[in-house]
Formats: sequence, structure tokens, C-alpha cells
Amino acid sequence: MPERTRPPVRPAAPPAAALATLAAVLCLGCWAAVALAGPSAAVPALGPGRLPLDLGRSPSSELVTALSGLSVLAGGTALLAAVHAVGRGWRPRRFLLVGLAGALLTVLLPPVGSADHLSYAAYGRIAALGGDPYAQPPDTFAGGDDPVASAVRDPWRSTTSVYGPVAALLQALASLAGGDSVRATVWCWQLLLLLAWAAAGLGVRAAVREPARRARAQVLWTANPLLLTVGLGGAHADVLAGAAAVGALLLGRRHPLAAGVALAVAAGTKLPYGAAGAGLLVAALTTGALRRGWVLRGLGGLLLVLVPAHAWAGVHVYDQTRTASRYVSLATVWRPLVDAGLPRGWLLPGMLLVMAAVVLLWWPVLVRGGFEDRAAGFTAALAAGYLLGAAYELPWYDALLWGPLGLALAVPVLDRLLALRLALLASAYVPGLVDGMSASVEALTLGYRREAGPWIAWAALLAVLASGARFRWRRGPSGW
Repeated sequence: MPERTRPPVRPAAPPAAALATLAAVLCLGCWAAVALAGPSAAVPALGPGRLPLDLGRSPSSELVTALSGLSVLAGGTALLAAVHAVGRGWRPRRFLLVGLAGALLTVLLPPVGSADHLSYAAYGRIAALGGDPYAQPPDTFAGGDDPVASAVRDPWRSTTSVYGPVAALLQALASLAGGDSVRATVWCWQLLLLLAWAAAGLGVRAAVREPARRARAQVLWTANPLLLTVGLGGAHADVLAGAAAVGALLLGRRHPLAAGVALAVAAGTKLPYGAAGAGLLVAALTTGALRRGWVLRGLGGLLLVLVPAHAWAGVHVYDQTRTASRYVSLATVWRPLVDAGLPRGWLLPGMLLVMAAVVLLWWPVLVRGGFEDRAAGFTAALAAGYLLGAAYELPWYDALLWGPLGLALAVPVLDRLLALRLALLASAYVPGLVDGMSASVEALTLGYRREAGPWIAWAALLAVLASGARFRWRRGPSGW
């Protein structure tokens, strides 16, 4: 009789794998506890309705700050441990299942960490009822008495939309589905974001065939606990734009028309996500894949979406974007300089200089390999430079980075530096709202944001530049 074939022995998971999974569970569990409890300094009230669910308990700002901070630190630990474990051959099946469960929770529970989703609901409401979200701020629409538009929180009540025309269209669709209910409108928006995140995750799974690379991409994008809680769990438009950018990178070489459509959704939601288009062009130029037909099909897909969207939105769609370009958030490298008297007119040239430095130093490492590798690598370099050098930057903007970084060739030291940066800076933005905090919580959280945040940003920038310089000039790409 023939011998029985023994099943292959699965290699033991490294110790960091268990830590990654447990920390991810803790991260998502603490986030879910804050969301489920009800309105607080981390969760704005949504009014009556069924979904998303909450218990209406109104917990103290001390409790939600402690839980939110623990969630961010656990998420950072999970991400760092997972990067380490994947580098040693781990296949993150349980980690991915935890991420999937967390993603489902984000559509059942209220958004946590900001009130941006109330602004999305208001802009969608204004557009759905025939108004202009780029000209009419929420506090003046319908005399300030509209049941959805009036729910916007300070300081955005008198601010017109800063988002692109594609975002405005999708916000209007969510508003049409949600009607007069703030809660239902927010839930429809959450469902849209979940679908976008799932589509990008499935795209990564289908397109990345090598198991080790797929595992890394799933850790950095699909099941990244910080992205799930800070981004998807906050119902931020960046998730939609980030998912579309991932789609453009995955489709770019073989399906340029579809890639152009995806890129239009990304850039038409938030302009910086157009970095994926630059990545595709660099990849085509450096691999000899640039062909007239490829370019025309890509442009066709791009214009197919952006032309009607801009025609609908009007010529003033970027007025608020230009105004916002002079804003400076607290936890950025520019805050101490502006406070010391740096003219705000220097902010854009300064950001471009940082982006150029990051791209120059990391080019040999990130922009190599095949078409998809180079497209993702250049996009990741641009995204890292933008996030490190932007004058106005918030934790959920990292949705621009982690998809392309996960698709690029592995650079473990960069993964770790950027994961640590995100965890420390996200900690500066808990509990999340500008009101509802006790005096002690406000002193602690805003003090950390003002005093520690800028220096964390500076440390991250210098560490990324120094690491890039070291490996470019001393060891080169082979040193990775």
C-alpha cells in the first residue's frame, strides 16, 4: 500500500503574532466600548433612530479619554508587532479576522473621535435639497433650522465644504437615503465607507498573489487597527479616498480606464489622494510602459467622472480648500514656527520641500521592482512626505499612506517609524471633540497636543529623513 502523504507542517507563529492579535482585540474593544456607551466628549449625539446603535449612557470625559487613549496605544502596539511578525513569515489569519469583525462594528456603532460625519451629513443635506454646500454654510441653510444641517458642531457650523465634488455627490446620496434623520444619514455614510474599504481589501487579496506580500498588505491596510478605529471608526471621508487610491494602483497597469475612474473618485473626494496618479505615471515612465493608448484610456476614465462632477458642483468648488491651505493644526512641524512668526505664505513651499526631500531620499528603495511596485512606492513616498510636512494634518489623513505602503516592496524600518508616529500623534487627538471635556481632561489632552505633538512630528520627520539618507548613501537599496 502507498504511504500516506503527511500534510505540510505549518511553521510556528513568532511570539509577536500573539501580541499583535491580542493588542488588536484590545484596541477595537476599547473603541467599541466608547462608541456603544453613547454621547460623550468622544461621540457626538446623533438624535433618534435605530442605527447606528448606542446605549445613551453619556459617560464621563475621563472615562472615554482613558479608553480612547488605550485603544490608540493598543492599536499602535498591534501594528508594530504585526509588522515584525509578518517580516518573519507570519500569515495573519486571526489578525485579519479580528480586523473584519472590527470593520463590521464600525457600521453598527456611532463614529468616534470627531464630529466630521455631522459636517458630511450637513453638506449632503444641502446638496440633496438643491442648495450649494460650497457657498452655503450649515448654520445659514434653511434659516439654521434644518434638522440635519443644524446638527453640525463647532467650529464648523459656519464653514462651507472643503471636500471635492465626488464627495459632495456621495454625501448627497447618503442624505437622500437618510432623509430628515441625522442618525440614518450618518449610518448610510458609514455603510458607504465600509463598502469602499471592503472593495479595496478584496482587491488587495485578489491582486497580490505572493503570500508574504499579501500578508503585509493586509496588515498595513485591510486589518490595520489604527486605520479601522481612527479612520473607518470615525467615518472619515479619507477612507473612501484611500480605498479608491488603492483601487487605482491595483488597476493601473492592466485596466487604465477603470484606474482612471478610481483615481477620479480619490482625487474628487480629497485632492491629495491624486498622488496615486503621480505614482502610476512614474511607474509607466520608469518601466517603459507609457503608451498613448494607456494614457488616453486613463484620462478617459478620469474625465468621465471629474468633468460632470465639477460641472454639477460649480467653479467655486475649491474656494474653501484654498482658505484651508493656510490653516495650521497643533501637532505639526510648522506649529512652533508659525507661533514664532513664520509667514503663512511659506507653508506651501515648505511642505513641497519636505515632500521633495522624502521622495529623493527614499526613491532608490521604494521606487523599484515591477510596475505595481513602483506605482505604490512612489505614491507612498509622496504620501509620507505630505503627512510629515503638511501644515494641517490629522491622524485619519494617514489613509493616504498605508494602502500604497502595503503594496510597495517591504521596508520594515519605514513601516515601524510611520506606525509609531501615527500612534503617538493619534493619542494627541483623544477624546476628539472640542467640547464636553472636563477641565482636567482638557488640560491633559490639549496640553499634550500643543506641547508634545509638534515635537513628535519633528522627531518623525527627522527620523524618516535620516533613515532614508543612511540607506541611500551608505548601504543603498541592497541594504534592505
